[in-house]
Parts: sequence; C-alpha cells; structure tokens
Amino acid sequence: MNVDERVLVWAPARDGRLTCGFLTEIGVSCVHSESWEEFRGELNKGVGTVVVAGEFLPESVLANLQAIIDAQPAWSDLPVIVVASPERLGDGEPFGTLGNVSLLQRPVSLDTLRSSVAAALRARRRQYQVRDLLQQRDEADRRKDEFLAMLAHELRNPLAPLRTGLELLKLEPSPQVVSRAKATMERHVSNLTRLVDDLLDVSRITTGQIALKRSVLDARQRVGDAVSAAQPSASRKNLSLELRLPDRPVIVDADPVRLEQMLGNLIGNAMKFSQPGGEIHVSLEADDQSAVMRVRDTGIGIPADHLDRVFELFGQAAASLDRSSGGLGIGLTVVRLIAELHGGRAQVFSAGAGLGTEAVVHLPLHSEQILPASPVAESVPRATSTKRVLVIEDNVDVAEMLAAYLQQVGHEVIQAHDGRTGLDAAKRHQPEVIVCDLGLPGLDGYELARTLRQMPDLRSSLLIAVSGYGESADRDRARTAGFSHHITKPADPLELADLIANNAE
Repeated sequence: MNVDERVLVWAPARDGRLTCGFLTEIGVSCVHSESWEEFRGELNKGVGTVVVAGEFLPESVLANLQAIIDAQPAWSDLPVIVVASPERLGDGEPFGTLGNVSLLQRPVSLDTLRSSVAAALRARRRQYQVRDLLQQRDEADRRKDEFLAMLAHELRNPLAPLRTGLELLKLEPSPQVVSRAKATMERHVSNLTRLVDDLLDVSRITTGQIALKRSVLDARQRVGDAVSAAQPSASRKNLSLELRLPDRPVIVDADPVRLEQMLGNLIGNAMKFSQPGGEIHVSLEADDQSAVMRVRDTGIGIPADHLDRVFELFGQAAASLDRSSGGLGIGLTVVRLIAELHGGRAQVFSAGAGLGTEAVVHLPLHSEQILPASPVAESVPRATSTKRVLVIEDNVDVAEMLAAYLQQVGHEVIQAHDGRTGLDAAKRHQPEVIVCDLGLPGLDGYELARTLRQMPDLRSSLLIAVSGYGESADRDRARTAGFSHHITKPADPLELADLIANNAE
C-alpha cells in the first residue's frame, strides 16, 4: 500500500467500516481509525486525503488538527472531507479553518462520496508532483553548489604551482631547476586549458553550437594516440597503462579530435581514481555494427547507487571536496554528449566501491571498412621573414607576454591597450600583421577591423582576432568584420606564430 495515496477515515466504528469497505471496492486504499491518537499516528505516516465525521471534531480536537495542517511543508495542502449532519453544518462550525476542506451533508450518497474522494486524491497527486519537482530542484542546487566549490578548488590547484614556479624563476636557479619548473608549469597550464575546454564543450554541445568535423578514419590510430599522450602522466603516477588493438582496421566516420578527447577523458578519469601501482587497460574492437572502445581500471570503483548518475553534469560533485583525485565530474558528461553526436552511446560499469570501473563507448562503423585514398599534402615551407606586428590587447600582462614571445621568434612588435590607441598605432606604423582582442574598451575589435579594412594602406594586413569568445557565431561575426583568422583564448603561441609566419589569408 502506498501510504501517500491512502484515504484515512475517522468515524464511528460502523460508519468507518462501511466507508472503508466501499472505497476498497472501488480500488481506493483506505484505513479506518476510531481514536484521535490512532488517527494522528496514521496521519503522520502520510495520506492522500482524510474523511472525518463532524461529531469527532469538538473545538479542542479541531484546534489540534488545525495545528498539524498548519505545520505541513509548503508544497502540501492536505484535502480534508468533513461529513456532518445538517444541524452541525448549519451551526457555523469553524471547519473552514482546516484550509482545503470539503463539507458533505448526511446522509451522503455513494456517488457523492466517490467523486469527492476522487477529486481530493487528484489534487493530492498534483501536490506530490510539486513536491518531487521541489526536491529535484533542491538536489540540483545542492549538487551545483558542490560543483562550484569543486571548480574553485580545481582552478586553484594548478594556479599554485604556476605562481610558485614564477617566483622560483625570479631567483635565477640552476638550468636543471628552471627546466623542471617550466615542465611543471606547462603541465598545469595544459590542465587549466582542458578544464575550461570541458566546461565550454558541455555548454556548446547541449545548446547545439558544436559541429563535428568528420572524416573516415581508422580508429586504431586515434586510440593509440590517446594512449601515447597519457603514458607520461601514467608513468608519473606509477600506473600500468596497456593498449590492445585489433589486427584489422576499424573504420569509423568520426571527428578525430573529438574521438581523442573522449578517450583522453576516459583515460584521465581512470588515472584520477586509481592508486599508484594500479592498472588501466584500453582496448578497441569491432562488433557487427560498432567500434567498441573500452577503458578498464583497477581503481576505487563506483557504488551501485551512483552508477545511474555518472553521466549527469555535476554527477561527481557528491564526492568529498578534499579528495586527492580531484576532477569536476564533467568529463563523462562530455564523453556521453560527443558519443551521442556521433550516433553512438557511452556506458559505465562497476562491480562496486573498490572494484574498479569500465567505461565503454560505441561508435557506428563506417559502411565501407576500407580507408579512402588520401591526397598527398604539399608541404608548406614556414616563412622566416620578420614581420611588423601590432598587438592590441587591453590586458597589459597578456599583451606583454605575447609581444615578448613574438619578439623572441623574430618579429618587430608594437603594443596598444585599447581600440582607439590601436587604430592610431596602425595608421602610424603600418603593420603587416594585427593581433587584436575583440572586447576592447572605447572601440571594440569588430569596429576596429571594419575601419582598418576601409583604409587602403592597411587593407591587405593580416588581421587575427584573439578572444575568449569562441562560439561559431563569434567566429562568423569576426570574419564578417574583416578578420582573417579567429583564435580562442588562451591562444596557442605556436599556432599564432605559424599564422604570422605563413601570412595565409
């Protein structure tokens, strides 16, 4: 019996039995009480509605019942049906203080009782729906708050060695220490970039703002590349990372970058939740319809009651904030979304806490299991001539670091820190390349580009937008304004240097 759907009847013995007998015959759960103590006990267990005989509600009992009703949670408005004689109802008895009350006059027809109880239960079910929605909202808010706390924790983690490393370099340490500090800082910059990329990917994919760049490829190569990229991290943590690939090609029509991203996230999760000395096994196989990629570890496992939530955004936030493994719980969300974009699916299995985890991704096989012939790419020699480069960026630190890098690779660099100063500098220095932020004070990057493209002396300059806004709409808007290229922050200095060196529109 679902206690939330019960009808609780409080009436004299014979009337109560007859009422419950009738309600039971029409399929309604019913319980009969003959005393206030029994009635109150059943009421506290949960009911759909109550039917009370009016003579059982003297002023003192009515006040006690009203107190119980007043103490209901905000979502609850318990339906109360009071059955009384015409005299009691005509005396102005204060039954209305009970709130959601229906008054039935004796003698009550069975049809009237049936319809009154049915209406009360329908109203109660709607209240339960509101209750469930409120509980879901509260749970989502709790998990979101824990996620934001986790995000702050995970962002501060890589910032700590970056800050320490910078202070260390100021002390002019030995070349060996400098090399080690640089490697550490580089690794944590990569971690920060991956963290931000995962967050952005969730938003882009769920809002339909990401497009796959598919190609027909042998999945073996991409799985192997993902494992090779993870080997150094696995070695540092003393983890065994093994790869098993089939002898025959496994051809899929997939975005190669996203395929590696999925595998990287799964391997990264396995490393986070495996203790030193643990094992991670990565494999690829093909069944009749799918390429099947598996990542199995000997790590901490997943409790059974959590398995159904691992793909939800913030699904990992229930873990303790002080755990050493870290992570935001969004990696698996990204994996699921990317797999589904490819027409595939992702699954996670675990026998329980301490028993390891297996993540499985299925991607549809390409109809032809033969790679198409690829055109031979012509090698483009990298230009080595010095360019005059104007960097327009309102963040002075970003501008100076970028200028220092470009100068180090051989270019002449001018800086400006707002749109109008940048426009004046462009007119004065006639740069061959302009690297420009979009969110500039005064004159934004879009308007600046439109203005520069109207100036004969600067019309042929290479304009490169560098911005934290990286959605497809932002890229389209930048190109419409006149930019040749759009790079999302944090810009890869090598990519920027290649664009400048090759000066390709």
